[in-house]
Amino acid sequence: MHLIDIVRDYNIRQTQIIVNNSPDQEVIVFGDDNGMQHSLLISPDTWRKYMKPAYTAIYDVVHRAGKMVYMHTDGCIWPVIQDMKEAGVNVLNPQIRANGLQHLMDTCKGKICIDLDLDRQLFPFATPKQIEEHIEECVRAMYMPEGGLMLVAECAADVPLENIETICCTLERMRNFKG
Repeated sequence: MHLIDIVRDYNIRQTQIIVNNSPDQEVIVFGDDNGMQHSLLISPDTWRKYMKPAYTAIYDVVHRAGKMVYMHTDGCIWPVIQDMKEAGVNVLNPQIRANGLQHLMDTCKGKICIDLDLDRQLFPFATPKQIEEHIEECVRAMYMPEGGLMLVAECAADVPLENIETICCTLERMRNFKG
């Protein structure tokens, strides 16, 4: 038995416990950081060989219970986003900076629901206007009338209050965007 099998089996058991103890919860949240700033932690082929079958087995527990899978992962993951969907991810939470807007448009738009992690590395240093433009660009690029786009803006202690206010106001305004 390989280490990956031991970890997979442990996670299957833990997922079954979570599913059993959450009868009213429609979405089960997972979080693994599969990527670094500019690439996956391992090659896409190696990811497909080891990680995809493990994730599929874990997510099957969730789907058999009639629930959906929400997957958070930091880093550059765009080369395996389609594989994540095939493994059973219903909602994906990718980082825009690590993946690039064009890659996310190509791999996600109309294919998988995303909860887009806006550029938290921009927030401490940008002007309010740059932040507003960033959020607007993301919404305009990823919006579809059918839905499938959510946004998350993580702000650390180094983000100026003025920028946080801009983030909140822009998100509030863009929630009614209709293309």
